[in-house]
Amino acid sequence: LSVDLLNANMLTCDQCSNSFPAYYEATRPSYPLVTMPPQQIAEVARHLSGCPSCHEEYEVLVSLGELEETRELF
Repeated sequence: LSVDLLNANMLTCDQCSNSFPAYYEATRPSYPLVTMPPQQIAEVARHLSGCPSCHEEYEVLVSLGELEETRELF
């Protein structure tokens, strides 16, 4: 996986943001509702670690998801 990931092209911001809903659900520790191939999870994580704009956008999504899960957002 690591060799493939290092040799793969990085995702574009559009490709990464389109993966956010599935990535979010696939990486929930308690109850993942979606599965993603490990390489796809790694590609999104790699993009998020190097793109401040996508990282910020994803953090907003996570915050909204957590608020929804705790029923503080209606």
